[in-house]
Amino acid sequence: MTPRVHAVSGVVALAAPLILISPSPSALVDRQTRAAVAPAPCVSGERERRSESAVDDGEIRWTDKTRYDGPRENALKAWQFSGARIKLRADSATTVNDLEFRDYRGGTGDRAAVAQYVRDSGTAATDYVQFNRDKMSGRSRAFMNSAAAHELGHALGLCHKGGRVLSLMWTDIASPPITSPQAVDKANYKALWS
Repeated sequence: MTPRVHAVSGVVALAAPLILISPSPSALVDRQTRAAVAPAPCVSGERERRSESAVDDGEIRWTDKTRYDGPRENALKAWQFSGARIKLRADSATTVNDLEFRDYRGGTGDRAAVAQYVRDSGTAATDYVQFNRDKMSGRSRAFMNSAAAHELGHALGLCHKGGRVLSLMWTDIASPPITSPQAVDKANYKALWS
């Protein structure tokens, strides 16, 4: 079976003049803080499903074969917010590895992703969060943290979100980068894992 890939690419400015349908970041934040935030819909026909995640028995057991330890650590910490139900734990000799963080050389072209989540739907298979060394090289810590946290969001079963909500799960990395789940991301997470 062909693995499913979710990727984050490029950079989008939070207040970019070309994004005419998106309200300003402050309007997004104000709207989210005034009322309880509801889960946001997915873009492009994507769906949030437990079956599209790396979660196994309420946890993700992970291993690390990446040079981007700081961004990986940030992502793991960011998704262990108060009320998070899925435990993110390092793999051990007595557990099954659910997710591996690793690097690859993916080029620097416009279509090359900065990072990607690759889901292998096979029985007892390992999924991957892969960092494109060609695109991560020379980037800011915040940029790399955003890419890692975004891809871990996919490993948790979350989809991409549209520009009308302030979300870590946008298809492009914001400028300045969003490095942790926002209110809408937590609402979608809770809806999926409650």
